[in-house]
Amino acid sequence: MGKDQDLIERIRRGEQEAFSLLVKPLLSSAYKTAYLILKSKEHAEDALQIALEGAYISIMKNKEMTNFKSWFYSLVYSRSIDIYRKNHRHIHIDLDDYREVQMKITTESAQQVAINKENKAEMLRQFMKLKRDQSLPLFLHYYEDLSVKDIALVLNENIITIKTRMKRGKQNLAKIMKESNHFLQEVKANGI
Repeated sequence: MGKDQDLIERIRRGEQEAFSLLVKPLLSSAYKTAYLILKSKEHAEDALQIALEGAYISIMKNKEMTNFKSWFYSLVYSRSIDIYRKNHRHIHIDLDDYREVQMKITTESAQQVAINKENKAEMLRQFMKLKRDQSLPLFLHYYEDLSVKDIALVLNENIITIKTRMKRGKQNLAKIMKESNHFLQEVKANGI
């Protein structure tokens, strides 16, 4: 029995801390997934809360979950889409409110850590410029290390569709990054 299955069984037996142990490693990534869809801190938090409640209820109802991580991301995705549809409006993106939640510090220098954090933040800002159907698979693959097969399960799409969206997303991201780089070079050249 895997670690997740063991925790699920402990939850079903009434061990309250087991649920926290099961979902805590996924919260940061789940929040980012919801944020990429909803582009609102408050709505992403709501989607995550609803997904957590749904996960607990499903566990207690003995729902079969062979890969909890993928199943939970699928639940977060579904709840985020529900909130998105409910709101029917374009939500302003406030990137200053969005912060990188976790970063493991290794033996790198403080300067390298700062550079890495800024690079990740910049990449997330560029992801936000992509269409949602392209940014979400790329985020789940490169930031959450989900396989294409798991992403297809989470997003309820076939693998070919996910691969196509990822390819187009990479192409569009390359264009965005190139345009952004040209802009920065112009700013530096003009001394702005």
